[in-house]
Amino acid sequence: MSLKLTRLICLIFMSIPFVTVAAAPKNIYPLDKGYLLEKNLYPDMLEIQEINPELVKLHILGFSGTEELPIYALEIGYPTAAKNVLMIGQHHSDEVLGVEIVFSWAEKLAKGVDSEKKIEAILHQYKFWIIPTINPEGYKVFTEGLYRYKRKNNRDTNQNNQIEIQWDGVDLNRNYPVFWDEDSTLPPTHRYYKGPSPASEPEVQVIISLAQKQHFDFAIFYHSSSTGSFSEKILLPFLDEENENQKRIYEETLVFAQKLAENLKRDYLRGKYEVSKVSSSRVGNARNYFFHIHNTRAILIEVGGIDKKSKSIVYPSARMKEKIVKKHMVALEKVFYESLK
Repeated sequence: MSLKLTRLICLIFMSIPFVTVAAAPKNIYPLDKGYLLEKNLYPDMLEIQEINPELVKLHILGFSGTEELPIYALEIGYPTAAKNVLMIGQHHSDEVLGVEIVFSWAEKLAKGVDSEKKIEAILHQYKFWIIPTINPEGYKVFTEGLYRYKRKNNRDTNQNNQIEIQWDGVDLNRNYPVFWDEDSTLPPTHRYYKGPSPASEPEVQVIISLAQKQHFDFAIFYHSSSTGSFSEKILLPFLDEENENQKRIYEETLVFAQKLAENLKRDYLRGKYEVSKVSSSRVGNARNYFFHIHNTRAILIEVGGIDKKSKSIVYPSARMKEKIVKKHMVALEKVFYESLK
């Protein structure tokens, strides 16, 4: 073997580990270019409305508690639609994939109604209320690269007249007025601090007000499991086994969740999403509130996968993000369209 050929073979083998490492999926922070930013939410959502202003309405539902940032919603569907669907992309600041999914679904509905028969059929039956985030303060902190582990809003919970983004804030998905007193009482600096009282946060009050005005048949809440414990799982509300009416609605919720799971492949490993069989907690989260107070078929989707090393990947490269979003678009369209039959 010639020296030149030997060197070439060595170079090829030396390059293999480098390529493998470089291609390995991972969290990227600050976020990769291509993610939606809080400062662009309004113009981006306005563009969706302008695609089809007769079918799409942009609303400001209310404002956040500290910085008074708007909480936006897109109402998409025909006035004669028989069922309402609520989709919230984000409660927790660092769970950004849900924002991308619901925004893309809104865009797909607005663009597809005049050109895709399936989308038109869906919108004749379902009206969608799509809220990218109810936590614009935390979303702003995270997307601007200020703090990687931001979860809560920016309430001054230690009351020192300063916003300390690492410690301050309330976990909005523990602040709903259902089972609130049964949740653990944790200090204000804790990631899961539930707030000083049920529905203490203006952001949660906005959602409660919307729920009281609109009867939602379905509610879908997107989250991401930073630890990987719940990655690529769909969670249901807590069920009161002695409540027959609730059991009926729960079964309908379970069927809907199972159909979604069957159509969602995992991001990095083989297999599909699973519907969690673990009994849900009696805490003040959104799915419990909508299910127990409004009889809504409510589910939580933990979007973002784990790799072969059990690493949770919840804010991947923009390229991988687009693949994840596309997969969810296909699943949502299929499940909602097949429900019409």
